[in-house]
Parts: sequence; structure tokens; C-alpha cells
Amino acid sequence: MNGNTVSVWIAELKMWPLIVVLIPNLMFRRYGQAAGKKRMSSLFQAITVFLITTIAQLVAARGLTDNYLYIGVAVVAVLLYIFRERVFPYRLSCAECDARLDFKTIYFMDDNLCTDCHSKKFAEKEAAEAANEVTTEAVGSDETGSDETSQIESEDRDD
Repeated sequence: MNGNTVSVWIAELKMWPLIVVLIPNLMFRRYGQAAGKKRMSSLFQAITVFLITTIAQLVAARGLTDNYLYIGVAVVAVLLYIFRERVFPYRLSCAECDARLDFKTIYFMDDNLCTDCHSKKFAEKEAAEAANEVTTEAVGSDETGSDETSQIESEDRDD
């Protein structure tokens, strides 16, 4: 053996590891904006896989030892550690009540809330929006009434 067994094995896989990592990324489109951060993290993970497979292919093509692959993987691991909050935004428990989350919420939903906390937050958000709309409508009707009043007053002055 020439010391590059791991590099050759990864190089022989070609881009299949990257494809396997990107397939779940297609499912993120179903959840729209609710999965934006986790979709980006999936892309960062795909970039990581791409870098490791590229390093392995370079090491295998040049006939270098696996030590160069290990150095490259260590550099990628340090980068992953630095950007860990962007690359791994997954939580196993609810951010509000610490309840255990289901797979869909862990992997796809950015808010990391259980169904109960999510529905409560959604209800509060709807109530706030409804109150805001009522306030906006009340202010809008006052402005419309004052415009009509000023038009009537200006017509009275012309007579």
C-alpha cells in the first residue's frame, strides 16, 4: 500500500456524496421562508462535502499520502467549528418549553418550536396584526373624514 487508501476510496465515489447531501435540500422548498436558515445550512454542509471530496481527489490524483487528506479535513473541521451556528442550527428540544421536537421541526423549521408553542406564537402574531389593521383603519377613516370636511369648508367659503 502506498498510504492513500482513504483518498482513493473517497475519490472513487466521485460526486455521489454531494448528491446525497443535496437531495434533502430540494425538500426545503416546500416550507418556504420558514426553513430559510436550515436550507442555507444544508448548502454549507454540501459545500463541506464538496471540499472534502475535492481534496481527496487531488490527493489521489497526485499520488500523495492520506496525511494531506487528513490536514485538509482538519482545516475544514476548524472552519465548521468557527461557523457552527450557521452550519448546524438544529435543536432537539423546543426553544420555549424544552419539549422534544419531531424530525420535521428539527430538520426543516427555523423557529425550533414544538407544535403547541408554534401555534401560540402564530396566534399572538395574528392578534397583533389584527390589532394593527384595526388601528390603521381607524386612523385612515379619520384622515378621510377630515379631508371631506376641509373640502366642504372650502366650498362654503367660495359661496
